[in-house]
Amino acid sequence: MKRLIVLTLAAAACAALPLAAHAGKDSEPVYADGETYTMVGATLITNAAPGILTAPPLYILGYPAPGASGPISLPSGYQPQCNPCLQEPVAYHDHLITGAPGHGTDGTAGGDYRAPWRIVILMYNPAYSNRLDFRPVTSDDQLAAAEAAGEFLRINPGAPNPYERWTDTVLVCPVVRQAGS
Repeated sequence: MKRLIVLTLAAAACAALPLAAHAGKDSEPVYADGETYTMVGATLITNAAPGILTAPPLYILGYPAPGASGPISLPSGYQPQCNPCLQEPVAYHDHLITGAPGHGTDGTAGGDYRAPWRIVILMYNPAYSNRLDFRPVTSDDQLAAAEAAGEFLRINPGAPNPYERWTDTVLVCPVVRQAGS
């Protein structure tokens, strides 16, 4: 518990720094409530303890890209936020969180914004992501409808939600508003 408190306080302190202080290879874009923010990867916890697994989800919305080794563009012209991130389980993907600074109660989206995020993986259905009218999911409010519409593949058969694979990995990462957002 002490470690979680220390990590959370450290991440919150980093989040208070100006955006320029976060720029670098450890920062990546992330969608929240239809807007783009910058996520700063501070600490990755694999095989997290049960208490930290209650963290809100950080959705990794993957794009199947068989045989790709460099950046991709979808037929719609869209390029994934991670294009590619070869060190991650899904090289081509977007990030989506449930809240961000400045949204909701006290700027924390009513408790949906915290520095620790539990990683949840989804994979876009190529029949949807390869369409000319493709639009990425940019808000967690859009997920259930997108899953019901077949925009994601069933990657976790037998699970309560077969479109999502909840991992035991947590990323402690502050999020800051991107310049111009």
